[in-house]
Order: sequence, then structure tokens, then C-alpha cells
Amino acid sequence: MQKIKYAIYTVCLGLFSLGTTSVLYGQNPLFKVESNYLSKHDILYQTPAYEGFEGFPLGNGDMGGMIWNTDNGVEVQINKNDLFDQSHEESRATLRGGARLSIDFGAPGFDWIYLDEFDGRLSIQNAEVTLKAKTPFMENSVSSWVAPEKNVWSFQIKSKSSDPLTDGTKIKVSLERWGSRAFPGWYGYFSKETKSGLGNTQVKIEGNDLILEDSFEGLQFSVACRILGEETVPEVISKNRLESKSAGRSSDREITVIVSMVTSNESEHPSKSAIELLDDFEKETVQREKEIHQQWWEDFWAKSFVHLEDDYIENIYYLRRYLMASSSRGKFPVVFNGGLWTWNHDVRNWVTPHHWNTQQQYWGLCAQNDCELMIPYLNTYFNLIPKAEEHAKLRGADNAILWAEAHDFFGSMTFWGREDMLNNFTPASQIAGLFWEYYQFTEDKDFLAEKAYPFMKKAAEFYVQKLQWDSLKNEYFIFPSQPYENPRSNFLRNPITDRNVIISNFTNCIHAARMLKVDKNKIEEWQHIVDNIWPIPYQTVPEAGEIISHAWYPDGTIFPKIEERGRWLSHMSASTSAVFPANLLGIDSANTREYYAMVNMIRDRSPDVNAISPEPIVAARLGMGNEVLSMMHNGIRRLQHFPQGLFYNIDHWYNLSIYMDSLSKPDITAQRDYIYDERAHYPNKLPAKPFIQAGLEPHSIYGAAINEMLLQSNEGKIRVFPALPDNWATSFTLLARGAFVVSSEIGKDGAIPGIYIESQKGNICRIVNPWSGSDVTVLSMSEKGKKINYKTDAKNIVEFKTIPGYTYLIIPKGKEGISQKTHFEGSPNQSPKKFYEAMLGKERNF
Repeated sequence: MQKIKYAIYTVCLGLFSLGTTSVLYGQNPLFKVESNYLSKHDILYQTPAYEGFEGFPLGNGDMGGMIWNTDNGVEVQINKNDLFDQSHEESRATLRGGARLSIDFGAPGFDWIYLDEFDGRLSIQNAEVTLKAKTPFMENSVSSWVAPEKNVWSFQIKSKSSDPLTDGTKIKVSLERWGSRAFPGWYGYFSKETKSGLGNTQVKIEGNDLILEDSFEGLQFSVACRILGEETVPEVISKNRLESKSAGRSSDREITVIVSMVTSNESEHPSKSAIELLDDFEKETVQREKEIHQQWWEDFWAKSFVHLEDDYIENIYYLRRYLMASSSRGKFPVVFNGGLWTWNHDVRNWVTPHHWNTQQQYWGLCAQNDCELMIPYLNTYFNLIPKAEEHAKLRGADNAILWAEAHDFFGSMTFWGREDMLNNFTPASQIAGLFWEYYQFTEDKDFLAEKAYPFMKKAAEFYVQKLQWDSLKNEYFIFPSQPYENPRSNFLRNPITDRNVIISNFTNCIHAARMLKVDKNKIEEWQHIVDNIWPIPYQTVPEAGEIISHAWYPDGTIFPKIEERGRWLSHMSASTSAVFPANLLGIDSANTREYYAMVNMIRDRSPDVNAISPEPIVAARLGMGNEVLSMMHNGIRRLQHFPQGLFYNIDHWYNLSIYMDSLSKPDITAQRDYIYDERAHYPNKLPAKPFIQAGLEPHSIYGAAINEMLLQSNEGKIRVFPALPDNWATSFTLLARGAFVVSSEIGKDGAIPGIYIESQKGNICRIVNPWSGSDVTVLSMSEKGKKINYKTDAKNIVEFKTIPGYTYLIIPKGKEGISQKTHFEGSPNQSPKKFYEAMLGKERNF
């Protein structure tokens, strides 16, 4: 359980000049986070997970997968970020499963019917899974983690047999791969060809190492497995499976199983390189590799901090950071439909990366000071500019880029001619927005010049050539076009989504070009378009008031019509896109017509729309903290289907419950029935369980929303606590645009003791004064509390110059300083956490 301590920490301004309080300099004077804090967010299983979809996720950013129990041991699905094949007879390019590792202790050491004790634990703090069990036959312990800088997965095993197994058992480790169909049609269709996707698996033994090799279209990979600490006898079972057994029985053993994976993206000889990884790991020693692993994660967590009033939501927040650090350090972006966390052969169920879903994994990462986790996304799209140029040319624009909503990471624009996606032109500009965001948070000017600005400029150029001039209205227009994945019409005029990305990307291009001192003529062209863009399509809806609609029909009437409103709700995010992800509107726009329209839409949103809709982020940007909290509560209840904290990414799975017709609110209470009820079937009559799959979008939406609740920097200034729910006491360290690391805390009474800022690049700091009616004192903590000159404008913004690497403390004028310093501590979580229908962890059921 978390502990918060307060230590008296008087900071008299008069003492700064004497240098007697130097203990403050170089450390956060507001609060201290102990190294054990995150242990309170361990995810605890008091009953083994016997299904892969209940497994614990582990990874190092490139290699990872799920780990769960069998009656006799442990099962592991080993995946990798770059296991994509090319298009084939069943589906488009598909992220395939890797290999399956099984560790069998030779007796039912984890079978619930024999369990006396069980503790399964995912430590997100240490990125480690531990599984401990006691039965009449044996006591077993497995500690598992993946090395952060090399693709080696380690399993440290201790096993001690007892009466009636006094002579002990043999342990067996098996490695196998059985390829399968991917079932790519999102449950709507599937190949009847059972041989599809079987792969080309071959196995061999080198020394005592187990080697598995496979090849897809355009990719080869190898997995190597070695057992340390005990003599073993390897054996080939089939072309798809091999195993290694203990040479003799033992009643007391300590062994380590290490597994590596290498693809042809990394080496011309994957098997040789995989063995070399094991050699290097063994030479370094397991103990030293674990120390490196623990240090990497300690450094990762130290980059930012969030303490929330709601422990469950805080747990989800940190799980999101953990999942991204565990899966977004490879060659490609994280795929939204499960990432590395699949377990059922090659089943993926939605193989094509959709832009709307894929980008969501990368929302809010920079604010968490996890900017480096965006690199796979940014590099992938930058490297595929030539493919996007080909698609733009196909749609009539030269020297421009265009991404279809559905595509793959090799540049194929899949389904672009599908009616609900044909004329959605927004993806390239939204991707450009993430390039710009990375620059804003890092202030990396080389990145701006070499990657961000070229990408942004080419995305803008598509619209420059696509827009037309209406000489009667003296404004630009676009026709035909359509909002995001709109199933009703692609023959619309002036969608709000096009308007918002045009203004957003063109404005960003203008800023970038001026900083780089280039393209004066383009600046004038972009500005003329922004100044003469078509107006916003306002519409009054009886229950909601005035809202922003989507577009116009060709005859000039607003789309959608009032009577179509129910169908419109599912694509509500188009109407709020000015707030996010276009970043055009926020708290500064309060009391404007557009702001009120956004507020009306947030307050009238359907509780049935959660999975991939960014409205919690929108509400936070508008300062609506209570609404954000309500949305997160609603979404967790409906979508967090899995006990380790993974979510579903579609809202309607209650339809598969056989109890749906007898429940008053099946959309909440029956959401999880299909997972465990063997009688549940999809409309195509296939059983529900094989298709169970996690989606990563809800984690990202809630994580980004929390960042925006605590700190905003999207309007050219920093705001602390702009969207808190009522009576929340909270603290944070997050990254703001301009490369400022900002820390602050607030009590239930709304009192803010101070704001602590580290200036990474020496920019001018502009921050909204949170102490209304009070002047402030700005101190340079890097200069022993030296007072810093600042100016305040009419909008209550404090502005002062900073020096790279220096830290600053802002406090209300007249205060002596920080009288108390908060200490945040934690202790290992000892029970599953419940949240209405959802749960983090598994309760004991034996």
C-alpha cells in the first residue's frame, strides 16, 4: 500500500544567499519519490492464469510476449516487433507470432487442484514476472525478464520436490512453432484453407542449444534456447518442435533458461547471431545482465512521475507506460491490435494497420517524457515517404504525400478504394502533427530540419493542390471528400476534419519555415489558405444545443441531418478534432462559440462510445476534469476485459452474451461473458474464445488524458492542473513543450505549494500563474536560490529567461518557500484491485 510522508523542509529565502540550504539544489524541492513507489502497482494473481489471454506481458521494446501457467509449468509466447511477412494469399502484411516455449516441471506444480499457495506477480517497476507455487509435490519459483539492450529472454527457475516426490523429477523445456491462419477479417470472414500460414519451420540442435528457424515472404528468423545450470539432453521431436530434458532427476534444482531471437532485418545469419546473443549473455552472467535490466527500468521510470487521487486509474496509467516501453523500441510502430501481446498461433484478427488506431499508441508519449518511444513510428513513416508520394500522385498531387487510412508498414495503401475510406485525406497531416509534436517537446532542431519539416511540407502540399477557390464566397473548398472512415458518404463538401488538419499543419509549417528561414513564398501561400478557409458547420441539436457537424452535402445542406444523429455519434471524434488531435482550440478559447459547441458535444456524448474515441483528451483540453474522470470510469468498466489490465478496443462485445436479452444493461454487465462462456459464438458460428484479442488504444487515450489533466502546454504556455476533478490531490513530473520538465502538486483544498522547472534547452518559459491575484517569486535553484527577473502580461502569464540545464522554483510572493516536502513510498501490492466490473489481478479460487 502506498505511503505518503511529509518532512519539514523549510526554505528561507534569506538563507539562499548564504548557501546554507544547498541540499535543495539539484533535487526536486516539492516531493521525493522513493524507489519502491511503483511496487504498489504490482499486478497480483492469486490463482494461476491458464489461458494465454490472461497472461502477463513482458518485453524489452522489440522482443516480448505473454507468460502464463500450465498445470505442470509455464507457457510463453515469444514475439518480436518485426515479424512481418508480406502480402500473401490470406491477408495483407501480417505481424506473425514467433515461437512457443514450454517449461514442464514433471509434476502438477501449478495445478489448482493441488495448490496450497500461489503468487503470480507482474512488477511493472522491475519489468519482471514472478510465479511461485506450492503443492504437495513441490515448491516452484520462476522469475522472468527480457534484457533491455539485447534480445534475450531469461527464466530463472528454482524447484524443490517433496514427499511423495522425494527422488525429484526431470524438467523439460520445449521450443516449437506452428504457424496458422491469421483470421484477418475482423471476425467477418476467414480463409477455409487450413494450410494457410503454416510457415516453413525447421529445427536443429547445435551443441546443447535448441534452434528453431522459420521464413515468411520477405523475412527469416531464428530462435535459440539454452539451459544453464544443469546437464540436459536435447531431442528433435518433429520439424516444428524440439525439446531438452534434464539428464537426470533432481529434487532440488536451480537453472536458468535463456532464449534469443534474431531476424533477417538484423543479420544475414539469424541462427548464428542468435547463438552469439546467448554466448554474450552467458559470458556477462545472469546476475550482471539482471542488474543492467533493473538499472534501465529505474532510469526509465525516473523520467516522469504521476500520483493520482484514484489508485486504480493510476495503475492503468503506469501500465500504459510499461507496455509502450516494452513494445515500442523496435523497427516498426506498435500494432494497435494486440502489439506483442498475442498468444494464439498467428491469429491477429485485424492485420492491417489503420492510421486512426495506430497513431493512438503515440498520443501523449512526449508529455510523459517518453519521446524516444516515438522513434519507431516517426522513422517508419519518414522512410516510406516515397510510397506516400506515389499514392498522392495517384490522387492528383505531385511532390506531396498522402496516406490511406488503411495501409501497412511497407507502404502498401490497402483498401484505399473502399467507399468509407476513399476520400479521407487527413492521415498524412495527422502523422505530420506527431512529427511537429516531437520537435516541440524535444527542441531537436536537426530533427525539425531533416525529418519533421520535409514531412509536414509534403503533407501540406497535397491540400495546396487539392483545394479549389470559390470565387463567389471568396474562400477555399474541397470536394469530394469525407470525414474519418465515414460509412455513409464519401461525396461531401468541406468536411470539418479536412478544415482542422489544414489549419493545424499549415500553421505548424509556417512556424517551422520561419525558424528554419526557408520557403518565404510557401509561408505566404499557406497563410492565405488558412485565412480564407471555409467556415465551421454549426448545427443545433435539440438535446445537446449547438454543436459542430461534419460537412455539407453537395446541395449545401449540413451533413449529417438531425434525424441521422444516432448514426453520427459513433464518429463524434470528427467534430471535436479541432481540440484534439488538431490542437487548434483549448482553454484559451473559453467563452467562444466554437468552445461552447465542443463542451456541448462532450456533455452529450454517448456512454457506448469509448474504445478508440479521444473525447477524454478533448475534455481535458477544455478543462472539464469531472467529465474526464467519468469517461475513464465508464470506459474501464466496459473495456478492461482482462485481469492483467489489457483492454478490448471495440465497445459492443456484450452482443455475444447469451444473457444479453435478460439484462437491463448488458453493455456493461455482459461485456466479458464471451471470454469465459464456452457457449458464445460469432455470427459465423466460430467459437468466441479463439478470437479473443487485446487492443491498445484505450490505454493510450486515458494516459494522454491524464497528462492533459495535470499539465498542458499546447497553447504557447504552460498550465498546471488545468482539468482536475473536484477534490483531487495529485502530484506530477511531466514534460512540457519547449523542453521543460515540470513538477508540481496540489492538495484537496486546491493549494499549490510551488512549481519546479528544469529547462533542458534554455528557452523562454511562459507559465500561467496558478495563484490568482498573487504575484510570484522565481528562483534559480541552480544558482543557490537567486531571484530571477520576470514579467507578467495581462493574461496572468509569467515569463522569464532560462539557461540550459538549470532548474527554477516558482512560489507565491511573500511565501518563505516550501515548508513541507512530500515523500511518496510504496510497498508490494498484496491483493487484486477491483473497479466495479473490472479487476487488476486474479483472486484466489482454490
